[in-house]
Amino acid sequence: MALVDSSLATKGIDSFAKINILKRHFYSFASHLTCKKIINFAKTEINLLRKRDYLNSYPYILKIEPSNICNMRCCYCYDDRRQPFDNERPYGRMSFEQFKSLIDEVGAYLFKINLYGFGEPWLFPETFQMIRYATDNNIGVAVSSNMNLKKENLHRDILDSGVEVLIVSIHGMSQETYSRFMKGGELNIALENVKNVIRERKARNSSLPFIDWQYCVTGFNEHEITDAKEMAKQIGIDQVRFIKPFFPDHAPDEWLSSMFPRRTAEDDEANNRGCSWPYRSAYINWDGGVLPCCRDFRLVANDFGNVFRESFGSIWNNGHYRSSRRLIGAPGKNTCHTMCARCPVTRRT
Repeated sequence: MALVDSSLATKGIDSFAKINILKRHFYSFASHLTCKKIINFAKTEINLLRKRDYLNSYPYILKIEPSNICNMRCCYCYDDRRQPFDNERPYGRMSFEQFKSLIDEVGAYLFKINLYGFGEPWLFPETFQMIRYATDNNIGVAVSSNMNLKKENLHRDILDSGVEVLIVSIHGMSQETYSRFMKGGELNIALENVKNVIRERKARNSSLPFIDWQYCVTGFNEHEITDAKEMAKQIGIDQVRFIKPFFPDHAPDEWLSSMFPRRTAEDDEANNRGCSWPYRSAYINWDGGVLPCCRDFRLVANDFGNVFRESFGSIWNNGHYRSSRRLIGAPGKNTCHTMCARCPVTRRT
């Protein structure tokens, strides 16, 4: 298992893009180093190597969802934005004070926060406050956005926040292909917002945020890949990634590309290289629900605890986490009833 795991980022990308992701991880590490973070990092990696279930370390990367509310209805995303059932997580947003309380507890150990989940982060003003607070506490922040918002000063607010990485989701180079995937969106709005961010970055003589264009490849947009590469070069985007979408098994053939054909059980087995999430990171929903990763996020029963009702430290070494780590360390030899027991990765860890 790699020392810095690119599996903490999106799957289905080529080797060059993986190298760039690792470079960004190392940039965050180098930019936000402290003695406390170095010691915690070393403890984390030793704990992972020895497959300990009780940790004397904290995660050094967190994924925090500021909101699961979105302005668009992308196909196959969040079950087409249907209303949640009684046992599922409702729609909502994290307050700045809630975010602050979490950072005040664990921020001293963090190199980076991925501040996004299953909603659009720029919809609400507290997202900018959250980034600024994390940045002021020596933590790098990445945000993923569809950039499909009509906000006059959005580009200035983004630069003022101090965000280090801006991941932009644009899946198509014509309005026809773009809107087929990203329902309710306008391609020109998204592209103009990205251009404005790049112009503002240049005007401030800044190299940040790093602009990472995420392009999910489908059967009906893969013919526009060359146009996307040219557009990225033309407007000054730092990286464009052509990635594998997370479509369900029943998705029609036209949604699958020649780059990423329909997956098989053999493909899943080949891609399962172990799991480091319960050691290096955690996923925190907008309502404070803590998950080991973002695989099964809707069922509240999957939560390992809630950071707005108890400390993160008490959750990090509770029974759910310890049994999940034992499962990873010795698959098939441990009784575990968390969501990790249903994960195919534990068969190969």
